Amino acid sequence: MTATDDRTRTVHGFTAPGFEEVREEFERNMTERDDQGAALAVTQHGVTVVDLWGGLADSTTGRPWQRDTMQMIFSGSKGVLVTALLVLVDRGILDLGAPVARYWPEFAANGKADITLREVVTFTARVPAVAAPLRQEDISDAEGMARLLARQAPESDERAEGILYGPYAAGWIVAEVVRRSTGRGLDRFFAEEVAGPLGLDIHFGITPDLDHRMARTEYGTGFLPQFDGFFTSDDPLTQRIWQNPRPFPADEETWNRPDRRFRMIPAANVIGTARSFARMYGLLAMDAARDPQERPALLSRTLLDEARAVHVVKTDQLIGVPMVYGGGGYRLRTKERPGPDGNSFGHDGAGGSANQAWPRAGVGVSYVMNRMIALGPDDKRAGSLLKAVSAAIGRRADA
Repeated sequence: MTATDDRTRTVHGFTAPGFEEVREEFERNMTERDDQGAALAVTQHGVTVVDLWGGLADSTTGRPWQRDTMQMIFSGSKGVLVTALLVLVDRGILDLGAPVARYWPEFAANGKADITLREVVTFTARVPAVAAPLRQEDISDAEGMARLLARQAPESDERAEGILYGPYAAGWIVAEVVRRSTGRGLDRFFAEEVAGPLGLDIHFGITPDLDHRMARTEYGTGFLPQFDGFFTSDDPLTQRIWQNPRPFPADEETWNRPDRRFRMIPAANVIGTARSFARMYGLLAMDAARDPQERPALLSRTLLDEARAVHVVKTDQLIGVPMVYGGGGYRLRTKERPGPDGNSFGHDGAGGSANQAWPRAGVGVSYVMNRMIALGPDDKRAGSLLKAVSAAIGRRADA
């Protein structure tokens, strides 16, 4: 254990030999980069090489972050969402190239008959949000949101060409397809078919008996001002996606309410430990590098080759963010690079979390935190950790 000058910043856990720099960067996040509470886990070839946690799970009570503290990962949820979907594709129950309406006939209404599952998970379906006016409490009604999406037409705005990202809609569509095709809710399907068998502490919304393990989400200084242009815009398309309702209301307690924890918001409220997210992505990393004839731990090599092959490269014209999505809905690096992390896939989350698979090195990595600070390069926490992990893995390979 290494303690900093502040008792609340004590860092717990371990790093394997060669990963000492990773621990140092994790400690710097606590002391220099305004982390409140966080956890970092890394697996390589199925072995845990980094397992760190520290800080406060709840700054209002002083409750420390524990080994089993769980955190909501916001849009990082989309990586877990598509993994659940791909399990059904691998089993031949669903087809990414098939229209959503094959499994959910009502979705065909108003010109959506040809929209495919692949288009939904790569944000090219032109259905980025519910068009009907919503309140904050509405978004935890997954089946209700699915009914609204089924009735509406796709966006006709020319800015919907290519990628048009939305925070929630893809999750509601996938969840309804899973429900229709399996007879089980997405949360139950994932628990019974993925999390349970693999021993993963990952949930699409938690049950009340797990609430004592939840970290309290809080906004860091400057987090909300980044969204001012989206949350105050009078552009109708922006309003439909980013103000109906605002994904991050002024009151940070909204995301700590029971309905945000205990009900399912499939693309936004996946909850788990860094240890389990790293294990899941580590299994995917190994499956992606496996001989196609070998039995996979989670998904077949053939399907993962398709799922992580570049499908669409586009700057979202509404938010100005360059995005690259694989054919199965994982977010990819914008360009393959040399090094162990050069062809990663997964999905990042608003506020700073990072959850990735690195097939070249057989690595799964997860950083989760409860203080939401910035978007992209302005937040140095995840970036510093990923660089340190990559450097350590590279040194191992050279040794």
